[in-house]
Amino acid sequence: MNGPLARDELATLIAGEEDSFTEFKDARVSPAGLGKEMCAFVNAAGGRILIGVDNEKRLHDASCWDEERVMNVGRMTIDPPIIPTYQRLQWDAQRTVVIIGVAPGAEKPYAVRSNESRRYYLRVGSTSREPSREELIRLTQASGAVASDLRPVLGAAPEDLSEELLAKRFEGHRTLDFGALDREQRLRILTDAEILHPETGGPTIAGLLCFGSKPSNRLPYAIVSCVAYPDVSVTGELSDRADLDGCVDQQVLGGLAFLERNLRSGSEVRGALRVERPRYTGERLREVIANAVVHRHYGIAGPIQVRVFTDRIEVTSPGAPPNGVTPEAMRVGVSVRRNQFLMQRLTELGLVDAVGRGVVLLYDEAAELGLPEPRITVQDAWTTVTLHLA
Repeated sequence: MNGPLARDELATLIAGEEDSFTEFKDARVSPAGLGKEMCAFVNAAGGRILIGVDNEKRLHDASCWDEERVMNVGRMTIDPPIIPTYQRLQWDAQRTVVIIGVAPGAEKPYAVRSNESRRYYLRVGSTSREPSREELIRLTQASGAVASDLRPVLGAAPEDLSEELLAKRFEGHRTLDFGALDREQRLRILTDAEILHPETGGPTIAGLLCFGSKPSNRLPYAIVSCVAYPDVSVTGELSDRADLDGCVDQQVLGGLAFLERNLRSGSEVRGALRVERPRYTGERLREVIANAVVHRHYGIAGPIQVRVFTDRIEVTSPGAPPNGVTPEAMRVGVSVRRNQFLMQRLTELGLVDAVGRGVVLLYDEAAELGLPEPRITVQDAWTTVTLHLA
């Protein structure tokens, strides 16, 4: 997708198979059919559509697909409109292949418009298909249009919230006596505060995780799973284990307590001397857990995993960093908030740095302690922060 193809490059693509980035289309493809493939690629990682190459890899003349016709599909069929790249390559005297390049979109999800209807498509391997509900939610969240933590929790009701925690939330408001409100007034206040979802009337993910009586009853995957091993690798023997399933502040503090409990040995014997082993402060350890809780993707049904080995700590959370933020960008202080409500709540409680300095301070502390640099890796929609202990 980075510039026009040479004839030999096109020949290599045709000799291969359709895949996540390549689609063959007969020259007789309809505008709607072409729009479907464009939509699938722009909702995924982008790709090329070769018009004039059928599924049996036979070539046909695609000169009927001039640039204006292709651009009209991108502008009139896709919503929001896209501008693909266009290339005509003369294969021989009788046949022209048209190559359309589609870049990954920044305003996902994109849809194909047809009269009054809208249909979404996603490229999965060599096929373009309609996304599942969860996939469509992730596409929407990737654009930043909908905060991940403000989605409704299916099946949850206002009764799943803790009256005690709600009372504390509104404690001290001069113009609002939450305890004196009737049920209808309370529901309206909680909806305005984004604790309840305006359409379902039940708690949002953030509302349940911050003020729920037992959040894991409705969100069994939104927990922190902690394991400590007595070695440098995963073994059948465990030193300690805990599943933290309370509200987000309890998860953060419980995760910190687990780390403190399993990092209690602060020295080692070298020769005849006992030498203090450098270790991260509680503040940095707490922020690593807090960042995992506040930045994780709540559309992915999996727990945050905290693993303690004798030489390192690994904290793995569901979801890649939002909006294309890279580990390198995080290191220099770039921070994009996926879950605004949770971020604000943990900031109010003093459990997370509100200005995005947490990762920067983590690297600074490692340097001060003489420890190897932390490592941030993203793989298969999971983000792992590794802290070396020696």
